[in-house]
Amino acid sequence: MEVWFEEFLQGFIRLMSQPLLYWSIILLFVISIRRMKQERRRFGTRVYDIFTEGRSTWRISLVAGLLVSVFALAGGMVFTTASLLVVSGITILLSLPLKLTWLSPAYTLGISILLIFMISYVPGLSFIEQTIPGVTGVSLPGMAIILSILLVVEGVFLMKTSSRRTFPERVPGPRGKKIGQHRVKKLALIPMVTLFPAGVIEPIAGWWPVFSIGEGSYGLVMFPVLLGYEWLARAQSPKLSAIRLGRQTIAIAVLTFFIAVSSIFVPVLAAAAVLIAFLGRLAIYSIHSSREKNQPYFTEDHRGVRILGTIPGSPADEMDLLPGELIIRVNGIYVSSVNELYEALQTNRALTKIEVKDFQGENRFEQRAMYEGEHHQLGLLFVQENSYEPIAQ
Repeated sequence: MEVWFEEFLQGFIRLMSQPLLYWSIILLFVISIRRMKQERRRFGTRVYDIFTEGRSTWRISLVAGLLVSVFALAGGMVFTTASLLVVSGITILLSLPLKLTWLSPAYTLGISILLIFMISYVPGLSFIEQTIPGVTGVSLPGMAIILSILLVVEGVFLMKTSSRRTFPERVPGPRGKKIGQHRVKKLALIPMVTLFPAGVIEPIAGWWPVFSIGEGSYGLVMFPVLLGYEWLARAQSPKLSAIRLGRQTIAIAVLTFFIAVSSIFVPVLAAAAVLIAFLGRLAIYSIHSSREKNQPYFTEDHRGVRILGTIPGSPADEMDLLPGELIIRVNGIYVSSVNELYEALQTNRALTKIEVKDFQGENRFEQRAMYEGEHHQLGLLFVQENSYEPIAQ
């Protein structure tokens, strides 16, 4: 047991040498700064704080990291330094556009597995193994199973999407008028502990490690898996879109898992499992993109004022007003424009009462005491631009 404890410490030290750890921090910082600049340009104020793209992920990330690590250690999954560098390199390359679109494990791990598969089985690429020793020293069925588990985690993240953690945008519509959309993006760092072919851990049984290539003693390495996604919700609420995409992603992950398990007995099926995950995710988001070209959801509505977003910690946020809901009346006065809304706010400076129509088409009432200066700091964002917006921060 003392040997394992020492190797866990060594594994944590090896984490500090992983380039992907530092790249994830740089990437999160850069995309947050770019997003805040865009928010100030569109709305005159910063909507979300820095690093919001990575917040509220640590609980799921730790649980996911524990599950993947238990599988990797119980099955004896061994990664060489070269194979980890392949995964790191592919992940960094896919994130160079400074978007999170391609950081699904279906792409990062999927392309890595296919590359290692080609190096292993295509004669013309054998020189790569000679140039970078150990690049094929990893079990492809084991990697495919890890991919499927992480794809389930991505689906869980999607289904847990909060209406308060998507990023509103005001953009020109097809007819020149302004429309609203929400950019849904998340970046999570999942710590995976796996075996490393250098250490003092000896095989504990004749069958362990299961997914090892070669023999010898092993150490532990903690490797940061970067998981992310980014997409637009324009034709319906981002919450409903995220739930549907999450369910479809989990369905693809389950199919990938069963084929990956079968590849333990028929190794070539590992490539088939990866292709299903890769093409399945591409298909899911291609269908979603085509669906989002329909009638915009966040647009002007004669029945009231559509909420595009709320600023965290603002009076609107405290009143539980959600993006996509329709404000019908303010202080008993029907409103159909943003200017009318702010004028109605002035009729009662002590207490604000707002009637909204929710996603189920039912009306509900919210109210809150307002304090000096808060009438123009309600914290609501709308598709319509208005004269109050520069001070409605």
